Amino acid sequence: MQYVLSKSGGLLMHVSPWMTATATFFVQLLILFIVAGFLVVLRKNQFFRSKVKIKPLDFWPPILLYFIHEISKNGLSGSFIPEVVIVWLGLTLIVLIWQIFTNPHLTYRKFFVTFWRFSDLFLFFCWIVVGIYVIFEAL
Repeated sequence: MQYVLSKSGGLLMHVSPWMTATATFFVQLLILFIVAGFLVVLRKNQFFRSKVKIKPLDFWPPILLYFIHEISKNGLSGSFIPEVVIVWLGLTLIVLIWQIFTNPHLTYRKFFVTFWRFSDLFLFFCWIVVGIYVIFEAL
C-alpha cells in the first residue's frame, strides 16, 4: 500500500485500480444474489406465484448489461457494451435460424423464451469474462 498526503496534510491510503475493480466485481455479484434472493422470497408468496410466472434469473440480463458497462467503462478501451451486444445479438440470430429449421411450429413465445434464457446464460458469462479481464488489465 502506498500512502499520500491529502490537501489538509493528513495521510490518505492509495487504492490500486485492481483492488477497485475486484471490489466492484464482488459488490455487483452481491447485488445479483440480493435481487435473486428477493425474487425467490417474493415467489414464495402465494399471490405472486399465481400472478407472475417469472424466474429470479429473468431479471439479470438488464442488470448484467449495466454491470458490464460499469465495470468496463474505466478501462483503456472504454465500455465493452458494443462488443457484448453485437456478439449477443449475432448468436441470437444463429439460434433463431437454427430454431426455424429444426422446429416448423415455432412461435414468437417459444422464440422469446429461448432468447431470454440464452441471454441469462450468455450475459452472465460475458460479465464474468469482462470482470476478470478488467481486473487483470488493472494489474
